[in-house]
Amino acid sequence: MSTKLIKQFIGRHKIELLVLVSILLLASFLRLYKIREFLVFLGDEGRDALVVKRMIVDHDLTLLGPTASVGGFYLGPLYYYMMIPAMILSHLDPVGPAIMVAIMGVATVALLYYVIRDWFGTFPAQIVSLLYAASPGIVVFSRSSWNPNPMPLFSLLTIACLHYALNPHTKLGSKNKTPKTVNLKLAFLSAFFFSIASIHLHYLGLLLAPIMLVIMLLESPLRSWLKLTLAQILGFLVAASPFFAFEVRHNFLNTRSAIEFISRGGSTTGLRSYNLAWLFYEINRFNFESILGSRFGPITPWITYGFFVSIIIFLFVLIKQKRNLTSASTTILIFWALGILGISMYKGQLRYHYFEFLFPAPFLVLGLILSVAKSVKFKFILAVVALAATSYLVIKEPIWVQGSNLVNQTQRIAEEAIKLSNDQPFNFALITPGNSDHAYRFFLEIENHKPVLLEDQVTSQLIVACEADPADCHPLGNSLWEIAGFGRAEITNRVVVPPGITLFRLIHHPDSLDRIGHPAPQG
Repeated sequence: MSTKLIKQFIGRHKIELLVLVSILLLASFLRLYKIREFLVFLGDEGRDALVVKRMIVDHDLTLLGPTASVGGFYLGPLYYYMMIPAMILSHLDPVGPAIMVAIMGVATVALLYYVIRDWFGTFPAQIVSLLYAASPGIVVFSRSSWNPNPMPLFSLLTIACLHYALNPHTKLGSKNKTPKTVNLKLAFLSAFFFSIASIHLHYLGLLLAPIMLVIMLLESPLRSWLKLTLAQILGFLVAASPFFAFEVRHNFLNTRSAIEFISRGGSTTGLRSYNLAWLFYEINRFNFESILGSRFGPITPWITYGFFVSIIIFLFVLIKQKRNLTSASTTILIFWALGILGISMYKGQLRYHYFEFLFPAPFLVLGLILSVAKSVKFKFILAVVALAATSYLVIKEPIWVQGSNLVNQTQRIAEEAIKLSNDQPFNFALITPGNSDHAYRFFLEIENHKPVLLEDQVTSQLIVACEADPADCHPLGNSLWEIAGFGRAEITNRVVVPPGITLFRLIHHPDSLDRIGHPAPQG
């Protein structure tokens, strides 16, 4: 596009561009404001940072990603490779990947705006993207580096690319039809993004597969199925190739674990309830709670009821105006309804991040509902309501209080542990009610004081960090293997680091000096 055409476009759409820029600035502010102060950096985040640090510094590349939260199998490694540029630019500061995720969150707002504007017009796009930008639950997930957190972007890319692949010559939402063909490049990209979402970010992204299949059955001409399927298989395999390379080398270890997990059924998989009306309501309610955050829990039933009533009104208006659902409308409703039904098949404990692949769906449905608003007066009322709701959401964002400063706290504890060790080799252990020691090990490695693994060698000292109340910290005789494997010990020093983490320095009792220099006994 020439400079002249760009100027003409800006001139015709000056107000719209101003609104869009304002929405994106709001989304950026909410995702980046005091991000280091609020950054979650616990065991999972420390594990990821540690892996990426070793990839950058030690050139220890991997074909395996983070472990899944259930099932005992692993994801693909792409999220680690996505973290590499951010970690390099931030000089191995964990805030770098968090900023990367925040930028992806802003990109999701922009993509949502583009898609809804193309499908239903400018007004629905502005309202929907504004509400998405300010939703506190979504904002929280966009502010930390964790493999499920880019899911909304990649699930939306999957659905949008698939729909554009199946409707390459039709402006989505219009009534003008041309002979059906498919765009194989976009079909390839759709499966490529689906592979990233499901294989590399979170396995619940696999629920996009039946959604894509139903959309294809309804939208794709039969004569194009072979080419379309081949393009999508190729796109999926290209994105998943590092994962499958690991699987081939290790006799499909993860695939067999996943099949075993699913085949167990019973307490984990299967329909949560045979009361389908209640089930559909309840999963939608939980989705809204995930989007808004737990503090909005008491009002999410009313939001859910209002959402259903709005859909009924939309369908009534459609029937009254004798209009059919467009292909875009059908795609959105399939994405939303099958996504909800798919999650309802998981009988384990539902967690907020399980819904991240579905975050764009209710906003797309809202855009569809708003598309029937024609009256200027009614649009004005809706805009005022949306601005009031956005203001309320912004006020309720958790970023206005003091953050935990978890990154600085973990780094400070690692530095105190190094002082306690007198710069000599040491083993390390963590007494914790529910964390892991990866975050501490990350900073210890950054400071060039990598703890010696007990299975490699027992050193002359053990540094123990205790996250429990100082009065309840008793490392001597603790059954934790990292402590028991060190052998009988004595405490030589004890330091309490704010906000209450206790560090101990242990040395060997004379009865266990023979362990020094040898691997810890197993079993």
